[in-house]
Amino acid sequence: MDSNKTNSKSNKANSNEAAKTVGKITTKPPSLPAKSVATLAALDLADDTEYGDFVLQAQSIVGQTFDRVTIERAFLKQVRWSTTTLAKSKLVDIRFENCDLSNSEFQDGKFTRVEMVDCKVTGLHITDAEIGDLLMQNCTGGPVQFHDSVFKRTMFHTCNLRSADFRFCNLEGAVFKDCDLQEAEFYEAKLMGADFRSSNIMGIKAHPADLKGAVIDSDQAALLGRHFATLLGMEVKEG
Repeated sequence: MDSNKTNSKSNKANSNEAAKTVGKITTKPPSLPAKSVATLAALDLADDTEYGDFVLQAQSIVGQTFDRVTIERAFLKQVRWSTTTLAKSKLVDIRFENCDLSNSEFQDGKFTRVEMVDCKVTGLHITDAEIGDLLMQNCTGGPVQFHDSVFKRTMFHTCNLRSADFRFCNLEGAVFKDCDLQEAEFYEAKLMGADFRSSNIMGIKAHPADLKGAVIDSDQAALLGRHFATLLGMEVKEG
């Protein structure tokens, strides 16, 4: 275990925090480091290494690439984590708050109980990933790419996901609340039970069959009907 990982694992300040619920989905929050944990002066990552139980604030991890990294129980605030790649890595019990994640890549990894709140996510890639208990809230920038990922118990809340790439994703049961999904791509995605109510789905890109089982409101249904009629070459006239 790396020196950045503390000896104490038993004190988990947020382990009893109530899970966040929207609609029918419940996401379990991360178990973060205790408030007594000191803030690191820097985080030096390396391949095939584990890190955990730390707080990192106002630091930069930019333009680097690492493989098979595991990070557990960490709170990152105002961290510039841009153009950095983690491949085949695991993030468990992590909160990113007011961080810059622009153009970073998380490839073929695993996310468990991860929160991204008030983050900049322009060009973020989380692809071929296994994702469970993810909350993205008030995140801005785009487009982002999530293609070929499997999401379980996932909530997107008030995020700019315009032109996002969700192709070939399993998003069954995911909740999109008050998000901008204009021109987002969902081709070949699994959307059974995915809740899009209250989000802007103008110009969404998907085959009609891809949206089977998705939850939308009556206004969205009318919008999609007109959209797909246009794609099929039908002429829509009033009266």
